[in-house]
Amino acid sequence: MPNMKKIREQQGVSLTRLCMLTGIHPANLSRLERGYIYPFPGWRKRIATALGVSEEEVFGEFTERDFQVSQEAKE
Repeated sequence: MPNMKKIREQQGVSLTRLCMLTGIHPANLSRLERGYIYPFPGWRKRIATALGVSEEEVFGEFTERDFQVSQEAKE
């Protein structure tokens, strides 16, 4: 799962602030943090840039396959 929430909270950035910095709706950011939606490449870059870290730090090796497995586990 992405480390986005952990990094965001460590930096004291609210979900609303991250929304303003990235242009991504807060509901989508929340879903992404919880693993309900897949991090699109454009979003990955915008989020990493807003948090001042690399995409790998935020998302690691999170792939579409990881997303599918997490969705199956929730069902």
